[in-house]
Amino acid sequence: MQSELIDVSLITTTPFKKDITSKVITREDFSSLLKDIKDEIAQNHQVLIVYPLVEESKEIPYQSLDEGRGFWEKRFEKVYLTHGKDKNKEEVLSEFRDNGNILLATTVVEVGISLPRLTLIVIVGAERLGLATLHQLRGRVGRLGLKSYCYLFTNEKKNSRLESFTQTQSGFEIARLDLKFRNSGDIVDGTVQSGMQFKFLDLAEDEHIVKVAKSRV
Repeated sequence: MQSELIDVSLITTTPFKKDITSKVITREDFSSLLKDIKDEIAQNHQVLIVYPLVEESKEIPYQSLDEGRGFWEKRFEKVYLTHGKDKNKEEVLSEFRDNGNILLATTVVEVGISLPRLTLIVIVGAERLGLATLHQLRGRVGRLGLKSYCYLFTNEKKNSRLESFTQTQSGFEIARLDLKFRNSGDIVDGTVQSGMQFKFLDLAEDEHIVKVAKSRV
């Protein structure tokens, strides 16, 4: 924060660094993903699969939670399910924490009770979510320092935003990436950020220029 009136100190380090491997995956990686899931369950670890919606939608090119549950329930034991409309969400999470192997959910699980044995998360349609939400979801794994994995499942052949996300676990760096990819503003409607764009300045990359300009005012 830049101001002549106040000084701000920032803590940029975490209490401990989690050992999380993050990776963008597509349909071609599904067999490998299944193997990783089986390996984690064999170690008495838990898996979280986050779906973009509860029920089928023709507007979204991904399976819903309801559509996908049959696949997992047929192949694995102790599969639990919850979402934002579930009145028993906390009870389900508590039961899963103690007894479950796989939890199928929506982004409602980005906050909630601690799941210490959770070591693998799959985020379906990851490109549809903001980096802050992805960071929050990824933070659900590795709570006890266990080696963990975050898989970003997408139909897109290449997504530089997701690839950049996999390279860092720093909340500050992710905030900078978010500003870089969304930009500081746009004069149009839709999914982009509102506000006027700077023509010759990138706030995510040119902070030093802002500081120099400010010092000369």
